[in-house]
Amino acid sequence: MKKRIISMLLVIVVAFALVPAANAIDQTTSPPEIRVFIDGRQIETDVAPYVVNGRTLIPISTVAQTLGATVDWDGAAKSVTIRRAWKEIVMIIDNEYATVNGEQVRLDVAPCITNGRTFLPIRFVAEQFSQKVEWDSAERIIYISEDMSFAYEDSNIRDWIIGCGAILARVNQGDPYLIGMNYRSTANAEAARRMLSTSWGCNDRGDLFTTIIAMTDYGHALDFEYDAYLANSLTDKEFATLLEVSGPTDRYMWQFVKDLSEKWGEKSIKAWDWFRMCHLIGWGYLAGYFELDEVYALVAPIAQRLLSTFSSWDEATENYMDGYAYWSRTDITQSNTQYTRRLQIYENLKMEQEANGVLFNPDVWTQPVIGVISGV
Repeated sequence: MKKRIISMLLVIVVAFALVPAANAIDQTTSPPEIRVFIDGRQIETDVAPYVVNGRTLIPISTVAQTLGATVDWDGAAKSVTIRRAWKEIVMIIDNEYATVNGEQVRLDVAPCITNGRTFLPIRFVAEQFSQKVEWDSAERIIYISEDMSFAYEDSNIRDWIIGCGAILARVNQGDPYLIGMNYRSTANAEAARRMLSTSWGCNDRGDLFTTIIAMTDYGHALDFEYDAYLANSLTDKEFATLLEVSGPTDRYMWQFVKDLSEKWGEKSIKAWDWFRMCHLIGWGYLAGYFELDEVYALVAPIAQRLLSTFSSWDEATENYMDGYAYWSRTDITQSNTQYTRRLQIYENLKMEQEANGVLFNPDVWTQPVIGVISGV
């Protein structure tokens, strides 16, 4: 009898041992990792973000650099300095105060070091750089995007920027629908800074401002107008002599300049300069030299010049391409050149709009330039 009772007890014990405890899953199952999306693209981090006191901490270098910011670590002071556009944020590990452009600001949660990595409060940093931060608690996703409250709802500055940059974006295998011709990422920010430095001599925000302001009014159009003045000041006989003593390329270019000056008159090749200034401003945004409200403010006067000078994307683009031919010294009568390829790209982009969305918005030529809300 005792053996039967013992056997039954053993069966019961084993059976209960095989049944999972009610709280076992809750205790051992972790919630999904927090994910971060910037402009709709997921940002990969090698260390997962986590929440402290209702605030998400994240290894900040990846997100900051995606926004075009630079991040510097001072080991002795245990401080992180983040710079983007005109803002500088300094945060000290385990200190609940940060400085923004020298002014002290209290944080909801202090930066910290976890497993050898520096974690900073993502909402604070992103919002200081004019980003909108949204939290999806169900999916545990942080969405970061531009805070567009600085612009009028019907602002058309973006239309001007992408219309001016579409051809070059396709040439460079970028995205013609994005400001800066590409999505925001660490690699694209570095590429934009490198290109601005090597091709334009712009190594920082100040250099870029100076170049944009100077070239908006005094770019290659000024060189063209000087060449046109020289060509048109000669008599027919003097001009013929000039062509005789010139090499093949110069001979073509002197006649081309003369023809263009007659074709465009006071319009010169100004779209060539103005389109390129929009390119520079977009790259400055991607590089982290400008915030988006500054981009809109810088593009607005260029858009106004285009609107006052030309009547359509076709006319402005033709002027831009004639300027390209002048600058690159390309014979436009030849086939299979960069000039002809870019013209074909423009036609292709126009045809693709029906499927991919409007790139060259015709409405901008029939309405005022609408940009940044006054006082913002």
